[in-house]
Order: sequence, then structure tokens, then C-alpha cells
Amino acid sequence: MDQSGDIPQTEQPQVSWKRWAVRLLSTAAAIVSAAFALSAIFAGLFTTAAVFGTITVVSTVCAIAAFSQNSNTSTSPHNIDISSEIAAGQTESTPKIVYDQGYEVVDVPGDGNCFFHAATAQCPGWNAHTFRQRIHEEARQWLHEYETNRYLSLNEYESWRDPVAEEDLYSYLTERVDHSGITGLDAISRNGVWMYTVITPLVARALKKPVITVNHTGTILNAANARGFYLPTTDHQLKNLDLNALEDFVLIENINNNHFRGCRKRNFRDFHRSG
Repeated sequence: MDQSGDIPQTEQPQVSWKRWAVRLLSTAAAIVSAAFALSAIFAGLFTTAAVFGTITVVSTVCAIAAFSQNSNTSTSPHNIDISSEIAAGQTESTPKIVYDQGYEVVDVPGDGNCFFHAATAQCPGWNAHTFRQRIHEEARQWLHEYETNRYLSLNEYESWRDPVAEEDLYSYLTERVDHSGITGLDAISRNGVWMYTVITPLVARALKKPVITVNHTGTILNAANARGFYLPTTDHQLKNLDLNALEDFVLIENINNNHFRGCRKRNFRDFHRSG
């Protein structure tokens, strides 16, 4: 299966430097213009004071707006406008597919931790930062089991187990190929470093729930059962999967290889009304 994941051009969180520039410049302009306005008033230059007063007001409004944009970026997931996706002709999109089965895709902050935000979108006991550390602990334990063959010997009856997928996870955790000189194991522990969907089994182990990662068109990328074993997927199309049969599960949507979104059960009244 495709092991691609959240891969920006850099390993840093996508913080908007432009927004910070607007904040700093507008704040500085407001302070400086206010000082000039006061000086002009004391000097009796009322026309000049009025000009700088206007600049102060405009700069203050810009600064407030810039800071308000940041404060409105919540760590809580928010709903995707499914109607806009349908109107755009995306009838086979993941949001539409899960919506038809009584679920909804929810967006999460794009702060470099979006994979973990998405994984815990319906898990109120977790936040992205603590969950990263939990997955790091799970990764270390998984490596220990894999390297001592306990992982294999304890699960010999799992005849469908995919050793290739396990080897991919092992390589990701131990090799320095995907995160600018650090291993996948180290990358997991670092706040704001982007993740690959290959760690799906670790999420399943930590949450003790089946976990599915898909792309925006509903193609399944990875799947693991509640014990963290890769699931064989003969049909890679999410639209052919009965999500309600899975009961308590986690679904993570990969958007264009640079962002993840979560999934949760829709409000029963909304689901009943739309149905």
C-alpha cells in the first residue's frame, strides 16, 4: 500500500510568517503613529495630529484583525462543508463517502501535528502533543518486540500478516531517510515534525481501535486492526467498506500529501434528518 504521508517542503510546522509580519508591522505602526499624534497635539499641529490619528486607528484595526485570526485557530476539530464538495463535483471524495454512512470529516490545525490531531478527533481524552509522546512510547515497544522476534512468535497464527508492511514500518523507525537526518522514531517525538501513514499500526495499538488512513478520493492507504496488525485490503476503495460494521474506529484522511483530517460520528439528529 501507499506509505505516503504528510510531507511538506520543510520539516517545520506551517506557521504563517506573513501573518506575523502583518501583526508586528501594524502594531509598530500604531505605536509610532500614536506617539506622533500626541506630539502634534502638544505642539498645536492639529491637522498633523489628525493624520497620525487616522494612521493609528487603521494600524490598530489591522493589528487586531491579524491577532484575531490566530486566536480563532482552534485545536478543536471543525466540520467540513460537505455541500461545497458535492457542488464542486467531488461525489467520490472521502468526506462525501463517510457522510453517506453517518460520519463526517473534520478539519484540524495545520501546525505540523495534524496527523495526531486527526487521530484523536473523536478521542476527548487525548491532545496532539500528549498523543505524540504516547505513539513514541508505542514505537519503542514495537521495535523491541520486532527486534527480539516476540512480535512474530506471539502472532504466528496471524497467517494473513503482511511482513513487507512490517518491514516498511521497521525501516521508517530506524533509518535516517525521511526526516532530514533523523530516524522516524526520533521524528515522532519531535513536536511539529510531519508524519507518514506507515505509523498507522502504532496509532491502532495506542487507541486499541481499528485505524484506516485514506486519501481524499477514498482510496485506502493503510489499515490496521485494534491490536496494531496490518489488515490485508483486497478492495482499496473506502466506498465499498461498511464503516458501521467496524463500530469504534479511527479514520484519517490524507489531503494532497501535506495535511491530515479526522473523522467522527455525525450528530444522530442531523443524520436522521438528512436521511
